Amino acid sequence: IAYERARYLFERWKVVDQLPQPVIAAIHGYCLGAGVEVAMLADIRIAATDAIFALPQVTLGTQIVGGADLRMVSELGAARTKWLAMTGRRFGPAEASEWGLVQQVVEPDALQETALALAQEIAANAPLAVQGVKRAVNHVAYAGFDSAARFEALSSSVLWSSDDVYAGFAAKAAKQQAEFEGK
Repeated sequence: IAYERARYLFERWKVVDQLPQPVIAAIHGYCLGAGVEVAMLADIRIAATDAIFALPQVTLGTQIVGGADLRMVSELGAARTKWLAMTGRRFGPAEASEWGLVQQVVEPDALQETALALAQEIAANAPLAVQGVKRAVNHVAYAGFDSAARFEALSSSVLWSSDDVYAGFAAKAAKQQAEFEGK
């Protein structure tokens, strides 16, 4: 059942990922776990200076299920993605920009205006050409993604029946550090 849920999640994210129109994410405040998943579906990401990012799944006893890590490999590199996904550590917009996770950082009160101005700039161009660019870049950037997604869904499904995942969620609810046993 966990595998089917993970595959279903990948299929739902794929709908957004494969929209022909460009998707711009305006990131304000906390962007953790599933928030990073959604942000990584965007073609272009703009962050406010108060944005805080993290992939905290490992601190809960599970791994990322949805492909943010798979997308991050092609944009940030394998080693940086592992570092972020294996530690669950938080990072800010300066690091996100330096690493290529976001393409622009602005003050919070300029976020919406900046994102809308970018959308208008893109919309003023030839729609079929913009869509062609998106398809071509995604084809190269995410070659092998479907196979990796199936593998990630299978790999993560095992974790949902582990003692560690229950310990992780219970500890977070109690605002404590989990003591994982690897079983």
